[in-house]
Amino acid sequence: MVKFILEDSDDTLTTHSGLGLIGLLLSKTKFHKRFSTLKVPEIKSSPAIINGDVTTSYIGLLCQGKNDFDYIEQFRDDPFFYRALDIQLVPSSATLRQRLDQIHKGRRMEIHCTRGIS
Repeated sequence: MVKFILEDSDDTLTTHSGLGLIGLLLSKTKFHKRFSTLKVPEIKSSPAIINGDVTTSYIGLLCQGKNDFDYIEQFRDDPFFYRALDIQLVPSSATLRQRLDQIHKGRRMEIHCTRGIS
């Protein structure tokens, strides 16, 4: 996790500078690690972009008030986004949409199966 130093300054900040604090919070909750180790039944092989990077990227979007998957495209070449959220790869909008759907379906199946057990 990259450490950021907060100082008083007259410099102009990037519009998404608050992501540094979001990344710190996510690292403390082990959010990335928990989703990276999550097994999703629909994903049979090892994907190029791990689930932790996908979910953390989406959290980064949501924290900026952007819930449309297509907004992720502007951050794919933004080194600050990578560093602030401590991720290796930012997914395309299509990958983001599909993977979150796969994770949702996998979790829904798991919850349904668990409820059936008494």
